[in-house]
Amino acid sequence: MTSVSIVDIAKAAGVSPSTVSRALQDHPRISPARCAEIQALAQQMGYRPSQVARSLVTGQTRALGFVVTDVTDPFVAEVLKGAEAACRGEGYSLLFAMSNRNPDQEIEAAHLLLDRQVDGLIVISSRAGDRYAALLQERSLPLVLVNNELQHRHAYSVRMDNQGGARLAVGHLWELGHRRIAFVAGPAGGRSSSERLAGYRAGMATRGLMIDEAWIVAGGGLLEDGARALAALMHLPQPPTAVLCYNDMAAIGLLAAAQAAGVHIPDDLSIVGYDNIPFSAFTTPALTTVDQPKQTLGRLAVQTCLAALGDGASNDRLVEGSLVIRSSAGPAA
Repeated sequence: MTSVSIVDIAKAAGVSPSTVSRALQDHPRISPARCAEIQALAQQMGYRPSQVARSLVTGQTRALGFVVTDVTDPFVAEVLKGAEAACRGEGYSLLFAMSNRNPDQEIEAAHLLLDRQVDGLIVISSRAGDRYAALLQERSLPLVLVNNELQHRHAYSVRMDNQGGARLAVGHLWELGHRRIAFVAGPAGGRSSSERLAGYRAGMATRGLMIDEAWIVAGGGLLEDGARALAALMHLPQPPTAVLCYNDMAAIGLLAAAQAAGVHIPDDLSIVGYDNIPFSAFTTPALTTVDQPKQTLGRLAVQTCLAALGDGASNDRLVEGSLVIRSSAGPAA
């Protein structure tokens, strides 16, 4: 099917191509009635404006670049879903590149998107937050970090209250009678991981609970971290009765490893995850978790970026989480 051009619309309307071009842009030299008439004709004929041509005129591509850790990560997929809906509603397209959780690859992915002349950059779960300062010295475009932050006049943050969410989880386990509560950590140096660990420590301290440092197990937010955590924790002289995991992926890995080892959940061990990814409702038993409003984070990231593009100013956003109580956490034995 041949695409419809401005020249085709001009012939059908009996006007010049420049008149059609102005009408499609609501130019003040064309009356509102005439603009509406030509725009209706363009829509009827199936006209779609060329983004390349428009970008040459406006200096904007109406595309936002997203750097993500891994598009197969359920958390990332949900954030992108919210972001894509927000972009579509504003007439923007979304381009993404993966970092594979590697800081060097993350910066390379950012440069790749910038070479595509995106109007703004959004990074989900950055592992290289501070390194964007140099990049922003070269390109003065808005940068939005999801679940991270950077002190720079062109950088904005949209993030979850990670400490608050971890405190909610510890409080729930305490109410169930647990006093020996372990924590499976996330990526070393990651902001979300350090904040959730801080929230765990604060939640334990608030209730006068001592922490055995052996209860804090290093991880990376992956399924296999849960399996490693089970082996490390169950061989302690005083093993924990409950575990809070950095994210649902680690919690699901821990749940599977426990079942394979004959550890009954939640009778022998209670498990709480973090993120509330779609899979968490379908584990056996279903996973209690801290809900991170993922699609909301994606929408807010786009809104923050577009606001900065509009007038050069925007605000950081902090999103509250909530506890989703299912059956993987029960009363302490």
